Amino acid sequence: MQRKCKMAVIGLGQRGYAYAQMILADPSAELTAICEISDDRAENFTRELGIESVPRFKTVDELVAKGDFEAAIVTLPDWLHRDCAIACCNAGKHIMLEKPMAPTADECRDIIRAIEKNKCQVQIGFVLRHHPMFRKVIELAHSGVMGQILNITSTEHIGVMHGASYMRRWHRKTANSGGFVLAKCSHDIDIISAVADSRAVRVASFGSLNFFTPDKMKYQYCSQCPDQACRFRFKGEMVRMSENEKKNPSAVEKPFDLCVYNDDKDVVDHQVAIIDFANGIKANFALNLFAQVAKRTICVAGTEAILYADTADEFITMHNSATGETQKIDCKAENDSGHGGSDETFLKDFIDCVVKNRPSGVDFKAGLSSTVIGNAIEEARQTNRVVEIPQEAYQW
Repeated sequence: MQRKCKMAVIGLGQRGYAYAQMILADPSAELTAICEISDDRAENFTRELGIESVPRFKTVDELVAKGDFEAAIVTLPDWLHRDCAIACCNAGKHIMLEKPMAPTADECRDIIRAIEKNKCQVQIGFVLRHHPMFRKVIELAHSGVMGQILNITSTEHIGVMHGASYMRRWHRKTANSGGFVLAKCSHDIDIISAVADSRAVRVASFGSLNFFTPDKMKYQYCSQCPDQACRFRFKGEMVRMSENEKKNPSAVEKPFDLCVYNDDKDVVDHQVAIIDFANGIKANFALNLFAQVAKRTICVAGTEAILYADTADEFITMHNSATGETQKIDCKAENDSGHGGSDETFLKDFIDCVVKNRPSGVDFKAGLSSTVIGNAIEEARQTNRVVEIPQEAYQW
């Protein structure tokens, strides 16, 4: 019988809470520690989860010094990833690090050096690699059945309130996350790169803030605003608040209900990017924040076939240009966890990596690559020029 993996969750926000729930439900894992700086949130959420007896720590340093765990799931804000990951690795702990790996490539390299020095297993939070649809898209693209792949077209259609939440949360500042595309769409960059199976050599990008502009702001916080019909009025979307925070979301240290039209942000509300890969494949990506139905789509064009996939439809349609045949491939979710069932299988894979001491299929190289490309896309947008990515950018 396989032993249970002793796990810690660092950061009890929305993602950390979800992973804690999955660990508690997984017979191959045991939640042996949590780390959360806020006493209020920690007490509230441990009570909700029924884990008051699980040892709780306020800082990562305290956790690694006194906690009994072998692997940690890091769900802290992006700019805290480097220090937390390095502390865990230096303590000999394996890590599952939420995407993106870090806001800058240099921070990723710092983490990689700690991983290699301490021989830790690491899995970067690109859960879509385990999504039935994207897993099949990558398989088909690499199988040869589509002939030579020439281009990839990908779009993330973010639901209205999910997209709006990026205008009021910590993601609204590029310094915290590396920009909107890296913070939210590093999943998509990773899938595009996996399909292309090559390194990106240059990118171009255009994006700006044209809707969530500060001239439309009337009140700083939703709790102050009398407009109950506002389309973007905060109702607790995309965050997990304690009972105290729910009572007055404006009064806490980092307010939850900042007006989406605030002047304290520098991110975009729409963007497109073009990526040129070393093997000749061209890709383009579009970001949409105002979708009625949240979904991701991808079209992969080869010389023998073209496929189109849509996460909302849960199937792939492939048109064979050589035979004239059309094939539909079912890609329904395998469970009801987040990201189309990907979260649960992703966690199980990480647990297996730790217990069997085997490398992850989504390792630090994928994390570094996505950040390198995301940084280049943001640079291209800000400078209005094509940005070349040298080969050494992918080295550490």
